[in-house]
Amino acid sequence: MRRVGVEHAIFFGSRERGDERPHSDLNLVLLDDRFEGQALGRLLQELQSKWKSDVHLELLPCSPEQFSEMQEWNALAREAARRGLSIHIDLSEEEQPA
Repeated sequence: MRRVGVEHAIFFGSRERGDERPHSDLNLVLLDDRFEGQALGRLLQELQSKWKSDVHLELLPCSPEQFSEMQEWNALAREAARRGLSIHIDLSEEEQPA
């Protein structure tokens, strides 16, 4: 999340529930005001190029306001809001070496 500059995400879907299969993707809603009004295709390319993962990502970048509105018509957004794991990180903290 630090690589893409996002402090708040919601982890949801089969990997969050623990019933994933070997090729299941990782579902994340990335919430940030700067995503408001950006073209989704271009934004996804940029985010996925910065995100280093061996697992296929299904990212939904949107502003918190867009996400709230999306829950009215999008079943995946409702699932993420209702059952997902909310993740918050402090971007001002430096990453500690492992």
